[in-house]
Amino acid sequence: MDSKTLGKEKSISTQGTSPLPSVWGSHRALDPQSGMAGSRALLLLAQVLGLAATEMALLTMDPPWSTIFRGESVTLRCRGSHPHRQQPTTWYHNDKILARTDTDTYRITNARQKQTGRYKCQSPGSVSSNPITLIVSYDWLILQVPSHVVFEGEPLCMQCRGWDPGSMTSVRYFRDGADITTLYASDKQLCIPQAKTHQSGRYRCTGQMNSFLSVIKRESQELHVFIKELFSSPVLSVASSAETLEGSPLNLSCVTHLSPHSPHTILWYLFYRNSTVLQGPETSSKYQVPTVGLADTGSYFCEVQADNSSIRKQSAQVPIAVRRVPVSGVSLDVQPHEGQLMEGQRLVLSCSVAAGTGSISFSWHREGSAEVLGKGTRYEILSAQQNDDGQYYCMASNGDVPAQSPRLQVTVVGVSSLFYCHIRAPLLLAALGSLLSGLVAVHVLTARSKDPTGVKQ
Repeated sequence: MDSKTLGKEKSISTQGTSPLPSVWGSHRALDPQSGMAGSRALLLLAQVLGLAATEMALLTMDPPWSTIFRGESVTLRCRGSHPHRQQPTTWYHNDKILARTDTDTYRITNARQKQTGRYKCQSPGSVSSNPITLIVSYDWLILQVPSHVVFEGEPLCMQCRGWDPGSMTSVRYFRDGADITTLYASDKQLCIPQAKTHQSGRYRCTGQMNSFLSVIKRESQELHVFIKELFSSPVLSVASSAETLEGSPLNLSCVTHLSPHSPHTILWYLFYRNSTVLQGPETSSKYQVPTVGLADTGSYFCEVQADNSSIRKQSAQVPIAVRRVPVSGVSLDVQPHEGQLMEGQRLVLSCSVAAGTGSISFSWHREGSAEVLGKGTRYEILSAQQNDDGQYYCMASNGDVPAQSPRLQVTVVGVSSLFYCHIRAPLLLAALGSLLSGLVAVHVLTARSKDPTGVKQ
């Protein structure tokens, strides 16, 4: 392959008009406008707290292809959390130390098959980087796929290259055996604008190559391409598993897990009730209602979206029913005291509750009767009669299960009974007194008839 071809390939990976830089730029942590400021703030906070502020270094390759022809060149770049430290960068090939450099780059020129393998790096102040696999091929035809991680929602671009690019025609692309050329291919490159995780698979390409006076169909090696999940599908978590009562707080969390390969990606959260946005988009994954009411009943879910990405994911819906605080502690008060009164007196019963929210309704009842005597917190009988005797109680409800008070005995003493006790009793005593007086008189007369003074001398 001549130098013009190499120069052309290098320009493809660096020109802003090519779709490749979109993939290459998927590591948003490298852009100071998108993530580096947040990274430095986190590091500063960790240092203040005395924590270990080490991050994984990021290894990239230019051109960004995992497969190259023998004799081509690539540049490895290692970026860590402390790029300005004057310490060497360590490079590894198949887990063995390859070199130490004073810069964050390592150049492979005139590549040979022995340089095939897995590369890693370690920059000052960072832990060992992500691995990158480089394949130095001696084949006639290769499929070049990104060497870096491609996340869902990002473009996935690849190209089919022949050893002699000018002689190749009729390029076709396949995934898991299915021809996908007409769906995504343009000229000699294939780009999926917004890759999905289910588009991971085994990719290969074929092409017709002119060889002297014949045309030979060539086929590349099959490569596994994995579209990584940027963040997991969120789950809406309710802080308390108990029922939600009116007046209590409601605390919701939208739980998701960001890929460790994209630690600086900013996630935005939205919270919904019955498809209405309650909060967001915000970077906070929590939603709080200090005091809930019945109007807060509904179906809740959350949505997560990544900054500078088309990926949005929603949680499953969680029904939350806000119930009133049940009525409890129903008690009775009565006047006169202890519920004992004379016929004709006024009877006043009062009902109250110790707990319960919302509009509470009261009803009055007497044991043995299905009739509702009255409504409200008070029940009065202006002139009690003897037939008002009985056990009284009240029922209280706020729309939930009614609560009942203890029963209270009411005793009404009739006027006739009082007259018998207070009028007839003295008359009986008077009659008994007259009888006793008569008996005394008879006794005296009898005694006198036996006196000796009555005997003649």
